[in-house]
Amino acid sequence: MSNLPANDAEFNLQQVLLLMNYLTKWLIRSGVGYTDFSAALKSIFYQQAIDEIERLGNKSTVSAISLLSGLHRKDITAFKEMIDEETLIKEAKLEKSLSIPARVVGFWVAENWPEQLPFYNCKQVSFVNLVKNISLEMHPRSVLNELVRLGIVRQNGKQVILQKRSFVPDQLNQELRKLLNQNLQSHLKAGLHNIFIDDQVSFLEESVRADELTKESVEILTQYSIELWGEYSEALLKLAIERCTIDEGQSEANQTFCLGIYQSDV
Repeated sequence: MSNLPANDAEFNLQQVLLLMNYLTKWLIRSGVGYTDFSAALKSIFYQQAIDEIERLGNKSTVSAISLLSGLHRKDITAFKEMIDEETLIKEAKLEKSLSIPARVVGFWVAENWPEQLPFYNCKQVSFVNLVKNISLEMHPRSVLNELVRLGIVRQNGKQVILQKRSFVPDQLNQELRKLLNQNLQSHLKAGLHNIFIDDQVSFLEESVRADELTKESVEILTQYSIELWGEYSEALLKLAIERCTIDEGQSEANQTFCLGIYQSDV
């Protein structure tokens, strides 16, 4: 049922296993072993098989799902009985609410608001006004508590002070793992779209690599890339906020844009 030639299966499996080295390191260091992981994978193979069958315009029968996913028919029957749309809706709402603190910090930086703001001031800029520019649904105090917890801001009396100019939580916090997960998903989605979707529209998915360098050269390139990204990201963030303001409330405003960058010594 796949559009890939049969002799491509082994090659693609090996490519995915190379990625799994890093994902497995993440799991092992987090206390997740093979048994738990393999059991959790069943539901993912189940859902992806259904998506592929629907893409091909075929019926999602138990036999078809089993053939494509490799899952036992008993597992597939069990998954069909366990689907809970309300759970999916709740998860989507949760992900949306988690993005508000990040948007608050982004607006704060892009609009060049002072790094120290009063929590509330009806006549001048304040943290309360800052949050209201992003959302009228989230209470400013709740947003402040979350940003303090993440180490992005600190509160000194009635003043809120920006500690970091980007939304990068403490490394011991689960928010960092969520951000990594979102970035990896966006990167893989762009790359797989370019490989599998034949619609003549490609996403930007490139990298710059340089070999046979000294440690000093790598350090110079690293610092330069950080400086370039700082300038570029602030300009792009400002434009993104402008477009969000223009598109807000439109029925067709249901799209997401993501641009990421990474650096590595491998």
